[in-house]
Amino acid sequence: MFDSQLELEFSPDKSTAGYRLHTLSVLNWGTFHNKVYTMNPDGRTSMITGRNGSGKSTIVDALLTLLVPNRVRNYNVASSQVGSRERNERDYVLGAYSEVHDAATGEGRKETLRKPGESYTVLLANFYNEAYKSDVSVAQVLWCLPSGKIDKVYIVEKRKLSIEEDFNNFADIDNIRRIIKERNLITFDSFTAYHKKFESLLFMDADLGTRSPMAIFNQAVCIKDVKDLTQFIREHMLDDGGSKEKLLALQERFDDLRSTHRRIETASYQLTQLDEIRETHLAYSKSCQKREHAEKIRQAIEPFYAQVESDRRVEWVDELKHQEEAERARLKTARIDVDRLRDKLSHLDRALSDSDENRRLEQVGAELDRLRDKREVVTKRSATFERHLSSWEKGSVIKSEDDFLGMRRDLDAHLPRLEGNISDLDEKIPEISYQLRKANEKVVHLEDERDHLLDSNANVPVDISRLRKSLAEELDRDVAELPFVAELIQVVPDEIKWNGPIERLIRTTSLSIILPTKLAAKAAAYLEENHLGERLSFICPSSVTKDVIYDLDSAVAKLSFRPELEKGRLKWLRQYLYDLYPHLCFEKRDNKYDETENALTLEGLVKTSGILHEKDDTYFLEDASNWVTGWDVSPKQKTLDDGLIKWREEVDRSGRAHREAETERQSLRAKLRSGVQLQACANEFSDIDGLGLSSRIAELEEEERVIVGGSDVLKKLKDDYSEVAENLENAQNKRDEILRRIGGVEARSERNDSRLVALESLLQKCKDELFQPEDSETEFSEIEIEKLEEALDILYKEIENDFGKAPEEPDDIEEAAREATHKIDSRISKLESGLDKLRDKNVAAMQRFIADGRNQAFRDELSLDLEEGYQEETYTMFDEVRIQIEEEDLAKNRERFEELLRVQVPEEVSGFSESLESHRDRIRKRINELNDHLVRVTFDRKEDTYIQLKFEDAGDDGVRRFKKLRRHALEADLESDDDDERRRERYHRVEQFLGELEADMTWTERVIDVRNWFKFRADEFYKEGDGLRQSYSGAAGKSGGEKNRLASTILATAIAYQYGIDVGGKQTETFRLVAVDEMFSKTDDEFSEYLLDLFKEFHLQLLIVQPLDAKIHVVQKFVERYHVVERRDGLSFVGDLSVREYLGSKSKEEVTLGDIRGSTEVVETE
Repeated sequence: MFDSQLELEFSPDKSTAGYRLHTLSVLNWGTFHNKVYTMNPDGRTSMITGRNGSGKSTIVDALLTLLVPNRVRNYNVASSQVGSRERNERDYVLGAYSEVHDAATGEGRKETLRKPGESYTVLLANFYNEAYKSDVSVAQVLWCLPSGKIDKVYIVEKRKLSIEEDFNNFADIDNIRRIIKERNLITFDSFTAYHKKFESLLFMDADLGTRSPMAIFNQAVCIKDVKDLTQFIREHMLDDGGSKEKLLALQERFDDLRSTHRRIETASYQLTQLDEIRETHLAYSKSCQKREHAEKIRQAIEPFYAQVESDRRVEWVDELKHQEEAERARLKTARIDVDRLRDKLSHLDRALSDSDENRRLEQVGAELDRLRDKREVVTKRSATFERHLSSWEKGSVIKSEDDFLGMRRDLDAHLPRLEGNISDLDEKIPEISYQLRKANEKVVHLEDERDHLLDSNANVPVDISRLRKSLAEELDRDVAELPFVAELIQVVPDEIKWNGPIERLIRTTSLSIILPTKLAAKAAAYLEENHLGERLSFICPSSVTKDVIYDLDSAVAKLSFRPELEKGRLKWLRQYLYDLYPHLCFEKRDNKYDETENALTLEGLVKTSGILHEKDDTYFLEDASNWVTGWDVSPKQKTLDDGLIKWREEVDRSGRAHREAETERQSLRAKLRSGVQLQACANEFSDIDGLGLSSRIAELEEEERVIVGGSDVLKKLKDDYSEVAENLENAQNKRDEILRRIGGVEARSERNDSRLVALESLLQKCKDELFQPEDSETEFSEIEIEKLEEALDILYKEIENDFGKAPEEPDDIEEAAREATHKIDSRISKLESGLDKLRDKNVAAMQRFIADGRNQAFRDELSLDLEEGYQEETYTMFDEVRIQIEEEDLAKNRERFEELLRVQVPEEVSGFSESLESHRDRIRKRINELNDHLVRVTFDRKEDTYIQLKFEDAGDDGVRRFKKLRRHALEADLESDDDDERRRERYHRVEQFLGELEADMTWTERVIDVRNWFKFRADEFYKEGDGLRQSYSGAAGKSGGEKNRLASTILATAIAYQYGIDVGGKQTETFRLVAVDEMFSKTDDEFSEYLLDLFKEFHLQLLIVQPLDAKIHVVQKFVERYHVVERRDGLSFVGDLSVREYLGSKSKEEVTLGDIRGSTEVVETE
């Protein structure tokens, strides 16, 4: 074998046609760090070998990076396995070599050899065509920015480049692009342009039609084993046809249709809003007109009624004059009668004055008049006295002056005592009220505490809990995330007697909030900026690095911690409390107590640092209502319940005492008031003695009767006197009545004249206002005045129709005018109220329109400035938007929608469908073309057979369902476009079709990949007679070797086909490189040799990646160059070995780094 290989090296096969890889160099790629590593295949079949993990696949991935687009690149396929993480360009550029667990994030973190922004990577491949003596170099310079993004430059040159000469000294990472351009290298900013260029230079685009050399190159790298023939052909022999892109284009076009439809809906929605604004504004304008007309009517009411009243009062002047003349004639007659009767009465008066009986009679009459006047006063005072007397002492009666005097003495004795009793109650009642208020406040406080206790299931007081709630809201956190220390600790049940003392010891710290460190700054700012009215503190946990041994007699040792508390948090909290309170517990003070610096007794005495002795008896030691620690609330609840019972009883007792005292005070005040009023009512008995006064009046009346009855002459004179006096009084009354009527007529006449003057002035003023031009310097013409007067007459008629005719009496007309004004004011008020509602409604609608997110596009055009009220200009802006939407936006979108619906979407649907059908036809054609090549390749040399690929329907239910949906979506395309209903039906069909595709993208990607529509088998035929020998299909029934040989035949033929190589002929210009990564590790020797012979027959240059395993001997006789990879101290190295050097080293156990160094120069770069 050694001799044959030497012969192969020094007398190589002359089939060196096409562009072949001569050198491959990398700098800072993966674990190839800080140096340039170069492989020199020299256009020959070569092998990259080394131990697993040494970096073999890293070199292949460099070649893939240079030649294959990132989206389809099969990186690191040899090391791919379940659970492994995919590598990417960034990992290779930074030199990722391991992954460690990051405790801070809880996720994996990659360890790298290089840092972003500190280095650059260069990949360089040189291809050489021996026949044309032509070099083509492709290179990429990559670097990682500090942000973590990978930036790169692509280079293609039709000459040989090297990293050492052309890509050195790129120390300034920020200026790599500029430096490269200064070196006159041909650069590209996109892989597409770069790929197109090197395909052209390597003749990969010449007369190849739809073939894709780099696609098959990429697939060949990742082929390891063949488990299923159909899957192998789908994945490695056929392209995906671009169905995803076609579907995406269809979806984008339909999204355009959808968005247009949404814009139509939005415009319609906007029009609905704006139409509402328009209708409301029209109603508002109509109401404004009504109000203006009502204002005109109101303005005309005053002159209308003034004119009517003026006309009536002019008629009234003569009538009042006649009335006055008649009354003055009657007055003259009445005065004559009065004078005659007055003379006669004077004569009778003189006759009566000359009689003694008459003088006594006058005295008696005068006394009777005085006593009768007094009797009315005494009667009223007596009734008041009896009422007050009944209030003072029920059933008491005053019949004599002695009774009256006794009552006065009783009042003088009792009133001072009543005042003293009332004063005592005035002092007692506030004290009782204070006790009652204090008891009520205590009950409310205890009920609040109890309710909070039951709701929160914690012993922390309600006031400080509310402060925590406010802090939690400020920090946007749940209250449960900010626990008090008290909620996490509790005295263990066996040490319950220490509950009170420990509560006193740690109460301040117990009411501190435990807060995450990241919230501390914001919480501190909140405490500083707000006056809380209470004490509030917080602490932030820290990590605990060491375990602390606690004294079993310490206060902290008697605490249990909440079970659900996280272990690390529990450890920190116990340490924190012990650091603050290292106090030991003593049931009584003894010598040990005296020796201990920090101690606590059962009675609550606290000793700290051996200096401070403190005992806080603000509350009783065992008063559980003041305890704050623990999650067992039953002791505190029992204490609160007992306290509630006690204080509720106190509320009842104090309330009862307060009511009784208040009732007594009100009774005493009423009695005192009655006594004072009784005292002031009468100073003497005569002030209330109505009975004695009545007796005296009766005596005088009897004396008067006796005097009058004893004289006939006197009686006759008195009767005559009374008759004449009565007649005189009647005559005087008649005269006075006539005088009053004359005064009334004169007054009415005077008022009438005065009113006429006022009415004339009023009418003139109204006409001046009604007929005043807007421009004060101009005057109306006679014609204009006539028109104004006609308009005023129309208003007068409308007033008469609306409010009725004016009253006949002039004095009633003014009131009728007021009533009419009141009615029109009411009408105007209703109209203004309606206007306010319409204005508010429209303003609200305008505000809603502006605030609505769907109307955002018009916000810059619309403003709602209401400083001067609702104006026509305010509405005009919105109406202009309405017109724009109605006449422009909606119309354009409807036109666009119809265009999309009628033409573009159907074209995209048809195009998508046609692309699938076209891809199906291309697959059939490709298989047929491949068969044309396969027929010329001997499959089984012993039997002299060849292979033919057969395709048939895959029978996939999902694909059948997809085709059915596709046909349904396309049915409408066969119908006329002139029917709107049918166009909308097509829209819904396509919408349903795309909806089904978007519902499950995994299913969609499978069914739109036309490769999945086919299943494949391979038939083996005899070359002689074309008889069928056997068939290969699926994954069953054949050995692994048979399947691999079949796949190898198909693959090699497909590569030749894709590269444009005719089987049995030579094409010196085509690309010839094929890289295979561990392809032969799972195949038997016979079929490995078969595949290698096949590649040799097609004149392909192989780059074989093979580990140092048992299979390496199979490929050795085909290999002309060796590239050995080794990894040491985390870094990878590669060097070239000739066949002689490699075979010479095989006498050792392994190829060593020394062998590599002896044959390969490694250049270090900065």
